Amino acid sequence: MKTITLIIPLCFLLTGCPGGPPSADARATFIEGDHICFSIDKKDSVNYYTIDSSKGPDITTIVSSGHNKINMSYPDSCIKVKWEYGYTYVISYGLNGKSYEHEFFIDNDGQLTNLGGL
Repeated sequence: MKTITLIIPLCFLLTGCPGGPPSADARATFIEGDHICFSIDKKDSVNYYTIDSSKGPDITTIVSSGHNKINMSYPDSCIKVKWEYGYTYVISYGLNGKSYEHEFFIDNDGQLTNLGGL
């Protein structure tokens, strides 16, 4: 009986919470200066996007379409964002019905470094 009471909690710890939404896959966006494109393929459709920043002590949302169903294709899938140097950014977006995330840091010289497994 002791073995069963130890195995059941161990299974939950190893498998995590069942039934939650799947985590977003890492996928880079195309960033050049103040322009960001979620995709440069005209066949792709952007469903939503949110850009968060580590500005200040808390996470700050700097731009968002919400999770409303939008339908943007290239070149309309590009937006202009004023990046501030010295901060980490996380872009969460839906592309063709799948969730993606791009995390990066822009140093004080404007150099972008990808984070999060890219």
